Amino acid sequence: MDSTLKSFGGINYIDLTESDSRIDREGELNDLLSLCYYHNSNLLLLSEKNLSADFFNLRSGLAGAAMQKFANYQAKVAILLPPNADQSLRFKELMFEMSRSNHFRFYDNREAAEVWLTT
Repeated sequence: MDSTLKSFGGINYIDLTESDSRIDREGELNDLLSLCYYHNSNLLLLSEKNLSADFFNLRSGLAGAAMQKFANYQAKVAILLPPNADQSLRFKELMFEMSRSNHFRFYDNREAAEVWLTT
């Protein structure tokens, strides 16, 4: 997976927002965790383009698997979604639940995502 190690406020995080890498299946979640280990950072910034349609389809189980895996490995993940993103009601409910944890948040602007990741 293509990624860039960036810094915000002196804290490093892994940025995939400029990458064409996509999470299409559960095995790719392990690749993300390997990036964390390689870069010695458990902070990830993703965008909508890094997520397959299956991620947004709750029946696939991909979003739930991601949430569980990142929580198990203490990764902190911010996902950038445009404010007008067309998501199902069920996915919006999951976004709300995910955002209550300290491992997963959704943002519509990069700076807010970077602040949350690095605090």
